[in-house]
Amino acid sequence: MFSIMKKWFWYDGLLVSLRTLWLVIIVSTAFVNPSLIDAPVGVVLSLALAVYLIPLTVRYKKEERYLAVEVATAGLFHLYLAYAAPELLWSFILFVMIISLISSRKSYVWTGILCGIIFPILNGWIADRLPYEFIVNCSLGFAIGFAFNILIQSHKQSRIIQEQKVLLEQHIKRIEELTLMEERSRLSHELHDTIGHSLTSLIVGVESLRSSVPDSQTERIDSLVGIAQHSLDDIRKHLHKLSHTTLSHTLSESLWQLSEEFMKSTGITVHFRVIGSETLVMQKINFSLYRCLQESLTNAVRHGQASVITVQLHFDSQQLRLQIEDNGIGMENIQFGFGLQGMKERLELFNGTLSVHSGAGQGTIVICNIPLQTAPVHDTIRLLIVDDQAIITDSLKHNLEQHAEFIVVGKAGDGREALEHCERSQPDIVLMDVRMQGMGGLEALNEMKHRWPEMKVVLMTTFEDSLQAATALERGADGYMLKSIHPREMKEALKLIYNGGTWIDQSVATQVFEEMKRQREQLERIGSNQENYPYGLTKREMEILENLSSGLRYKSIAAKLFLSEGTIRNYCSILYSKLGVNNREEAIQMARSENIV
Repeated sequence: MFSIMKKWFWYDGLLVSLRTLWLVIIVSTAFVNPSLIDAPVGVVLSLALAVYLIPLTVRYKKEERYLAVEVATAGLFHLYLAYAAPELLWSFILFVMIISLISSRKSYVWTGILCGIIFPILNGWIADRLPYEFIVNCSLGFAIGFAFNILIQSHKQSRIIQEQKVLLEQHIKRIEELTLMEERSRLSHELHDTIGHSLTSLIVGVESLRSSVPDSQTERIDSLVGIAQHSLDDIRKHLHKLSHTTLSHTLSESLWQLSEEFMKSTGITVHFRVIGSETLVMQKINFSLYRCLQESLTNAVRHGQASVITVQLHFDSQQLRLQIEDNGIGMENIQFGFGLQGMKERLELFNGTLSVHSGAGQGTIVICNIPLQTAPVHDTIRLLIVDDQAIITDSLKHNLEQHAEFIVVGKAGDGREALEHCERSQPDIVLMDVRMQGMGGLEALNEMKHRWPEMKVVLMTTFEDSLQAATALERGADGYMLKSIHPREMKEALKLIYNGGTWIDQSVATQVFEEMKRQREQLERIGSNQENYPYGLTKREMEILENLSSGLRYKSIAAKLFLSEGTIRNYCSILYSKLGVNNREEAIQMARSENIV
């Protein structure tokens, strides 16, 4: 009860005060002037106590029934008073004011008629008095309550507006910070591409000349390499300072800062706790969980009316889990609106899951799970680097083999040579340029996916090309990255891909998705002209639905159709939308019940 009273506002206190005043009047009369009561005093007091407590209990258990219970208990009790204590009928005006205060626009008509006309007429008839005075008094009481009701609604609206204003200001502030962070990161990557990458290639190239120069020139080679290395270290130091907001803040620090700022700006208590030993994660995962926490905090206050929120970040050897629990009003039916659906889609990009548990009056628990891609299944990830520029392959080999998780099993100058290497060494991941002399990357990709479906293929390019990226993903590429990618992010991306994920450079992701959507719409129009499937499904979507019904998972379907897992997920999202379902199980059930497959 005390926890409920902590959430009261002045109008809640007003309602309880009017009820308490009414009960004090009845009790005082029973003890001070019992002659006014023609019925057993104990019966009257027991009924009065019931009228006082029952509606209050209903209000906090079944709020939708509260108004009807209030009208029924107060009206029937005062009909009894008209017979047992006519002199106390005037106290009904207090309950009329209470009922008017809690009435809504939809209920004003029937509550006003009952409290202002019907009950006063019945009271007058039972008490053998003219009802006009009762009607006038109760109508006046209802009007006073109505005026206070308008004041209360205005207060509630202003309070909601103020809360939304605070949340909006916080949201705008976070957007500004994230925009600045992303811009600084973009600028640092561009500088790394133009200067850092060139210096790395220069160091590798000069080192390759060491064996072909006279011994007298060795010191000169050492000097040149030292100067280049010193310059590279200096540039990386400056790049690190430039992009510190995205590269030096750990996940726990970012989420803790967000929780602290949210608590300061809203006044809501937020408890933040980290469980387990923190593991370094990709910045994309950091941003994804940051957005998920931001959305969950906002929902807990705006929709859940929570006063205390607990945030737990769990690290273990297999997964990363973010859990947000609040003490709000909860909800009986969980609906994945724009916010929750956006969180779900963000997590699915990293093979993660979103689960929400809630109940009326029981608060809400949001759990975000992402598999940790910190270590390969085997000791090392075996790489094949394919590029027609030897200095690029040498530079990549030099950068990647600095990490114990990677070993470069070969280098190739074009797609045909890469196929020969794949036949011999069976690498885990092929890191391949798109445009090369001879057989290009896209052509080699088709052959690799046909001959070795489980082999991971990542395409690299120098320039942003959304059409090229969309084509690569449609043909089954597991990743698409720019050559200017930061070495640290490349390392994490390769781990993610090795463990079954899909990675695409953020700068072209939006363009790629738009291009893929356009291609799908064209395929749908072509398919609709050839065959008519139920719910406007295309031939490809029907094929995927049949595989889902057969019990295949996304990864198995992707291998069977020579597509990437991300492409299959995109197809399934459109498929679920057309069928009007939310997940795989509902789609399969609907397909079987309506004989679609």
